[in-house]
Amino acid sequence: MAKYHHGNLRNTLIKVATELLAEEGTHALSLRKMAQRAGVSHNAPYMHFADKEAVLAEIAEEGFRLLAMEIESAIATADTSTYGRLIAASNAYIRFALDRPNHLQVMFRPYEVEKYPSLLAASQVALNCLFELVKSGQENHTLIAGDPHQMTKSIWAMVHGVAVISIAYQTNMLLPENTSIDDGVASVFVGFLLDGLATKKA
Repeated sequence: MAKYHHGNLRNTLIKVATELLAEEGTHALSLRKMAQRAGVSHNAPYMHFADKEAVLAEIAEEGFRLLAMEIESAIATADTSTYGRLIAASNAYIRFALDRPNHLQVMFRPYEVEKYPSLLAASQVALNCLFELVKSGQENHTLIAGDPHQMTKSIWAMVHGVAVISIAYQTNMLLPENTSIDDGVASVFVGFLLDGLATKKA
């Protein structure tokens, strides 16, 4: 086997692992397969990753960083209303799930979080995007009063549920034919939740 001369082996291994996940699923991933695909010795991945869980944690962290970026971008281009921004963030979450289902799968598997503090921090950044929107909505009185953390978790749970269903059954199981994600999934299903959280005007 030829020696691996590239200096960025860690990133190469993550790229390879992500490809293997897409092809074979989490259960089939191994450091040995990663080494074979990358063209390095079987021991080379252990210079960067202690075990398979460490690889999955790295992919999960990357997923949360990408998710936060997509949510932040969607919020930045949405209208200024709390409702509009929450819908935009929800749509971005579901698009991310449909585009990167393998990332989503490993992002929400159990980890020993004390071993991966950077993974926990990355997940909190994504969650904080929604929290800040909720807090802003309460401050401008467009959302009802209450614990903003619990409200954020409720919205997250709803959006994540729609995302998982969308992956499993595709959006045509949830929406009328030819209805896009932006026009339908988050707007319809998350909209029901947001309507319940909105303040009622006399």
